[in-house]
Amino acid sequence: MQLMKFEKFVVKEIAHESEGIRTFVLAKENGAIPAYVSGHFFLLRLADENGKPVQRSYSAASHPSEPRLSFCIKLKGIFTNLLWKLKEGDSIEVDGPYGVFLLRAEDTERVFIGGGVGISALRSQILQTIKEGKPCFLFHSAKTLEGLTYHSEMEKLAAAHSNFKAHFSLTGETLPDGWKGMKGRVNVAVLKEKLGSLSEKTFYLCGSKEMAAEISNALIGEGVPKDRIKKDDWV
Repeated sequence: MQLMKFEKFVVKEIAHESEGIRTFVLAKENGAIPAYVSGHFFLLRLADENGKPVQRSYSAASHPSEPRLSFCIKLKGIFTNLLWKLKEGDSIEVDGPYGVFLLRAEDTERVFIGGGVGISALRSQILQTIKEGKPCFLFHSAKTLEGLTYHSEMEKLAAAHSNFKAHFSLTGETLPDGWKGMKGRVNVAVLKEKLGSLSEKTFYLCGSKEMAAEISNALIGEGVPKDRIKKDDWV
């Protein structure tokens, strides 16, 4: 069992993506950030008001080629309330990397499906897949346009790279004026319509347990092998 080894990092930037979502950009207090690969997660640790350490795990949104670690985080629970009190220049403890939600080297085409802040790990994996020159697709859904974190970046990547296609869907009741994307939850019918075929593709799901289980079961029902479905889900 790997022993935890927390090190001090500095909050270099806090991007307010929406009312309840922020991207925290961290740099190591001394030296370079740890080596990691796309899909890895890290443990973040802070002290609560009583000085007791509190920690949570988050997938890195940053790509390993970027000089700093970044995490796309939704305000929910005790730990994130501590995070929301941080200012640029404050310290936070980080340990890692960990995890098995990693890209398969043998993939020929990759399909990334994210719900809300599930885009965090997928951003890094998409950048890696584009770097490898492999065809890839993103399906990202959220209740509101503001919840589609990195929407503009993904659109720009799709415009710049012909082997990357991005599809966005809003699940809320009200759509913004001029919305040209999809409406409703991403399901297998949508995947088949946009992809044409599910064969020879590997699916990476990142979102709620409900979303990941629903799509995973449906893909298996369509004949997609279990080893071509990878999930990073949470309650």
